[in-house]
Amino acid sequence: MQMRKEQIEQLFRQHYPRMYQLALVLLKDEAASKDVVSDVFADVLDGDVELLPDKARSYLLVCVRNKCLTLINRQKMKDRVHHLLQLDASPTIEPAEATIAAIDRETDKQETILAYMESELTPQTNQVLQLRFRQKLKYREIATELGISEVAVYKHLAQGIKKLKQKFNP
Repeated sequence: MQMRKEQIEQLFRQHYPRMYQLALVLLKDEAASKDVVSDVFADVLDGDVELLPDKARSYLLVCVRNKCLTLINRQKMKDRVHHLLQLDASPTIEPAEATIAAIDRETDKQETILAYMESELTPQTNQVLQLRFRQKLKYREIATELGISEVAVYKHLAQGIKKLKQKFNP
């Protein structure tokens, strides 16, 4: 375990500046960028991920990008809710509370699905699903970015969708 921590510390010193720079470009917030990079290293330290030296940089940068995009999407959802609540200046309080409750349920559902994807799907399947449905990339673009075949992209999508349907749409 001690050797593992030393390896992670070395990765931290080696890749932190580039990871922080990527997060800062995406988030435009220094504190949030530092948090995202720290979260990625915490995940690596806690997880069973074996980083190959030639793939570590790419893996860490993709993790930072994905965490940033998740954070951005959550912020967009909060902004949309805030905007909708401002538009809904109805004279009664009950409809606003019902709207808030519905939005909260939808947000909770989305967060539950994302948590399930991160915990139950393989990292590659999760990443393929994220690239396909959140970033709207085509199969070929996903294959190129991940260095896998288009057939592998299709198989990961099919496997991930099947598991999600089994869990959330029995």
